[in-house]
Amino acid sequence: MRIALIATHHSDYAANLARALAMDHEVMLVLSRRSAARQIEPEALSLLRRSVRVEIVPHHYAPLQPLVARLCQWHIARFRPDIVHVQEHPTRSMGLLARHLGSKLPLVTTVHDPKPHSGGDSEAADAFAHFYEELRGRSDGLIVHGQALIGMLAQTGVPRSKIRSIMHGVLRFGHQQANAAAASSIHAHRLIFFGRVEAYKGLDTLLAANVIWRREGVPIKLLIAGTGPDLDRHRDAMRMPNITLMQSRIPQDALAGLVGGSLAAILPYHDATQSGVIASAFGAGRPVIATDVGALAEAVGDAGLIVPPQDPEALAEAGRAIVENEGLRQQLERAVAARVEGPLGWDAIAAETAVFYRELLSDRA
Repeated sequence: MRIALIATHHSDYAANLARALAMDHEVMLVLSRRSAARQIEPEALSLLRRSVRVEIVPHHYAPLQPLVARLCQWHIARFRPDIVHVQEHPTRSMGLLARHLGSKLPLVTTVHDPKPHSGGDSEAADAFAHFYEELRGRSDGLIVHGQALIGMLAQTGVPRSKIRSIMHGVLRFGHQQANAAAASSIHAHRLIFFGRVEAYKGLDTLLAANVIWRREGVPIKLLIAGTGPDLDRHRDAMRMPNITLMQSRIPQDALAGLVGGSLAAILPYHDATQSGVIASAFGAGRPVIATDVGALAEAVGDAGLIVPPQDPEALAEAGRAIVENEGLRQQLERAVAARVEGPLGWDAIAAETAVFYRELLSDRA
């Protein structure tokens, strides 16, 4: 097959999928300049170009969104694919592209968040609701990252028959050697909370659990790494001797070391659909503690601990177990490795995706 992957957002996801698909198919990957620069290291992009035709378009600033759509259409026309696969995100670009393509080619859309996160993401989704509706309506097939999300997307009016669950693969940021070096120097009591800090990510629940750890003498060290609008309202609660705050956009290689050098990543989310943080933690070889929201439990499987959302006591107990039970940690680490090599590996995900493409092409025929 000739496959056109359009990813003006979610560049890391699309690049991994493109590389795996290119083992058996001809693939073109269209990336936006800023997203690619932030999520794909130059060495990795250079390596990707050996097997995938990579095209770069401008970042999707609001005035440029119609231009981005037209440029994507132009690259598609030159490549002459059998199928087009785009990543949904809150702009007009992909909705406009779907309109330009019409029904000429089978169109697949990955819907990363069938229900937007509360807060800023929800406001953005409302602003671009018409373009979401157009993109989904014109798509022959839609991919979500978990069985739990099929019903969520169907509630928006998309026929269930169009939806396929294919999991989000692991994200290996930094070089594998850096990840291995981090794994050999793990901080004995450290948990890491990383990424963009929005209210839905549950920093308030994490800090409430930290009060319990300190009261009960659990020797946990918390590393909070990232930026976002929810940091300021919790600044006083983070002034604890066992909390280190790294408030910045952290380079990929440095973040790889921070995650790989922690016992586990912790995701106390109030609401979510799926999470690139889980994919990144697994890519660094680390288990996770996550809340039972959206498809997080399905992504984690037996490679982490699942607790109810907004439950500081349960979160505190899971953190204690990770720090104090070496046998449990080793069991979870083995489970992470199994998921990375199995259902969350990109070869398996590319194979599932290619089967979906063929089904859609057969339906068209």
